[in-house]
Amino acid sequence: MQQKTTSAVPPNFEGEPERLTRPEAIGRLREKLKTLAGSGECMCDVVGRLGVFCRGFARLPDREFRQQFDWIAKKRPGATREALEEIASAYHQARQEATGAVICCDLETREHVGCDGWNAFDNSRLEEVVRALLGQNVRIG
Repeated sequence: MQQKTTSAVPPNFEGEPERLTRPEAIGRLREKLKTLAGSGECMCDVVGRLGVFCRGFARLPDREFRQQFDWIAKKRPGATREALEEIASAYHQARQEATGAVICCDLETREHVGCDGWNAFDNSRLEEVVRALLGQNVRIG
């Protein structure tokens, strides 16, 4: 009896990976991430709710979230985590509008208020995220 073998690589990942520059990979991810957000939603909310990409606000335990956004939390010591996230989200949306950033990941890459944005991902991690979110086999660099 012949034993069936399976490849460890999904069929759409066979062959050479597509070569992308870092900005090209980020551009593809940005376009996909934009499709996940509803009107008025901050990307940190969306990826946290869906458990994808960096996981947004959800990646931080409550204490770390309050430390990261201490300038919001200090003025509202009794506020719930949900209320603080709403304010942080509104901040991101306002800054996006003011600066012309497409998503808050772009904004955070420059401003580093809640995270390091795209800088938090090295090229190999970006390749993994492109595979996971877009189903594309890429090599950055």
